[in-house]
Amino acid sequence: MERKSLEIRKKEIFFAMSKIIEKEGLCKVSTLEVAKELGVSQPAIYKYFKNKDEMIIFFIENLKEVLLSIIKKANRKKTFWDKIDVILEEHFTLIEKTKVLPRVVFSDVIYSGDEKREKLKEVIFSYWEEIERIFQEAVEKGEIKKIDPKFGVKQIIGILLSNSLEWMLEGTNYSFKKKKSEILNYL
Repeated sequence: MERKSLEIRKKEIFFAMSKIIEKEGLCKVSTLEVAKELGVSQPAIYKYFKNKDEMIIFFIENLKEVLLSIIKKANRKKTFWDKIDVILEEHFTLIEKTKVLPRVVFSDVIYSGDEKREKLKEVIFSYWEEIERIFQEAVEKGEIKKIDPKFGVKQIIGILLSNSLEWMLEGTNYSFKKKKSEILNYL
């Protein structure tokens, strides 16, 4: 096995975990399964993580970067509606491409330990706060009616979660593109 930097190896582990989660769910992630996915020995994984919980926390931390990149892309747009369109588009694209986000958010593995739950809460709430800022800015500019931005965020997060759940229950057999148009018309 060639020596790789800590950052490169951890990215590889993140993507290996993504593949496992996509195929079998978060409950199947283990140091052994990640090692198999990477074609390395299990002790090689222990150089980076003590156990499965530590790997899951690392994975959740990396999801934060992914979600905040959606916000950065949305913030490049001028109008509130264009920003919301980007958030829905990018979020649904992420879900369709990887199937990872709903499997993590809805996994009982996350809720079996305070540290994992708290880390997920931190990630989700940081995403939530960024969307809230978009609502607040839109209210201040008069782009949308005066509503409590916290309520607006709950609508968006609720829409994302309920559609993700429906998509998973339906067997991931449809594209979110049509749903996104329906959602934007509803809002």
